[in-house]
Amino acid sequence: MKRTVDRYFFVWALLAPVTSVLILPTVQGTVPAFMMCFLSLFVVIVAGGEERPRYFGLLFTCVLIWLLFFALSQFADLLVNYVVSFHDVVLNRVTDHSFVMRSSLFTQSLYLVAVMLFGVFVYVYYDERWDRVLIAGGVLMALFGLYEFAFFSIVGHTGDFLTNRGFGTALGKEAVARLDSQRIVLAGHTFERLRSLTGEPSMYAFSIFPYWIYARAASRSRWPSLLIGVSLILTASTTAAVGLVCALAVRALRMRVDVVKCLLAVLALLVFAYLFRHTLLAFYQHGILDKIEGKNASGHERFGYFLGSVKFWLSLPLLNQFVGIGFGYVRSTDMASTLLVNNGILGVLLFTFIFLYPVFRLDWSEKSMALRQCLVSVYVMMMVSVPEFSYLAPWAFVALAYHRLSQSARAASPYAADPAGASAALPLTRGYGS
Repeated sequence: MKRTVDRYFFVWALLAPVTSVLILPTVQGTVPAFMMCFLSLFVVIVAGGEERPRYFGLLFTCVLIWLLFFALSQFADLLVNYVVSFHDVVLNRVTDHSFVMRSSLFTQSLYLVAVMLFGVFVYVYYDERWDRVLIAGGVLMALFGLYEFAFFSIVGHTGDFLTNRGFGTALGKEAVARLDSQRIVLAGHTFERLRSLTGEPSMYAFSIFPYWIYARAASRSRWPSLLIGVSLILTASTTAAVGLVCALAVRALRMRVDVVKCLLAVLALLVFAYLFRHTLLAFYQHGILDKIEGKNASGHERFGYFLGSVKFWLSLPLLNQFVGIGFGYVRSTDMASTLLVNNGILGVLLFTFIFLYPVFRLDWSEKSMALRQCLVSVYVMMMVSVPEFSYLAPWAFVALAYHRLSQSARAASPYAADPAGASAALPLTRGYGS
């Protein structure tokens, strides 16, 4: 039974970052890792062992929280006595004109259930040996992305032979503009921004950035973090830059500043910037300025969607402002305004608590520091530029952080050092049935 759970996660971990491959090309939700989320229920029933009650207890708690938000938001919607205009927001299903019990409430909740199943499974059954295969999933994504980048640079067209999922609804000129935004011109050469099996460079950066942080702390070899780091650079994504700034800020909390080394580092950066000034200027133009100025429909458009969502939220009744209008109703280009409209202030606070509580409670070991960096980086990336909650890969590190907190709490329990009370205490390691 122990081997069954381990082997299941080994396959799951390798597939978790993959989001552009579908088992059934005509059905969006049939991503292999999502299908494994629902199958994991049967794995736990058959081979869950002594931890099975704990698993289902946590899962039941998650479902109760969803039901609470569901009931409060729909009750608030029923009290609205005027026709709500969705002109300022982006709906998940534009063909559905209802306000109460929209179909997207249920379809999007299926993705949320998948996240719950994945996170609870990792939290309850995690084993230190899983680190290797978890990191391997990030490395495989990086290797495929590097292959894609090299193939396009040599041949001139994409080498992705696996992706069969469509992203977005853009057609005609909009589709061409979207494709162009994934390419960058440096020194007269056109390169395709690395995206691997995620569909978008920014989504690759969001999914794989925590792998880079965690690999630096959990892997004895430097090759995993090096490969993943290079792949993140080749995304030319501002999302990756945001994550890096957050990770460095967290690390700085425990870093002793050496003035001489800092000055030498600044000098080295200045020399590097001078030697590669033309390449850096081109990257700055295409990767940052164009996004801000709206030439590739990124920065300016994102800010417009954010303002539209906030404006819509301010127009809602007070109860809707507090609990939202319904999970999965709208989808902005950032998680902050998406949560604000869908789940209200209460949802934003709960989401913030989930990510930041371990940040203040974890110890200062190397792995805990890495997990702290992962959580802060992912949280900021999501709130600023990523409205996608259903990408499984980042949630693995949220679950690991809470597992580590749980292990610390068990170790601090008086029963942990008292053999006589061992039978009354929770086991320090996961248990399996005979």
